Amino acid sequence: MITAKDIKDMVERVDVKLTPKCRYENFQPYEGIYRLGDYGYVAETEYDAAFEGEPEWARDAYMLEGNGVGCGKIARLHNDGGVEALSAYVSERFDDDLMDDVFYTEATEEGQC
Repeated sequence: MITAKDIKDMVERVDVKLTPKCRYENFQPYEGIYRLGDYGYVAETEYDAAFEGEPEWARDAYMLEGNGVGCGKIARLHNDGGVEALSAYVSERFDDDLMDDVFYTEATEEGQC
């Protein structure tokens, strides 16, 4: 069982690691990058490193929370259906075009977002 506080605490830990690395350029051409709302973008390797030591549910929970899903709802989804339920909800929200703030994409040929 996880709680809304568990999710909030995880988001704070990951934000501390990622926000100082946010930028809008200086990526490798076509490199995988993650948008983090108005903060900017980070390289996929930086994003992955920020989740080292975090629980299995953290990546999906971080993305959902960053796209406006409340921590209480995320906790309920996980507690009712595990990581699979979180992943399915991420996919559903992408299908419904509701993932505007935190998501994966690729840098341009010039290494920009």
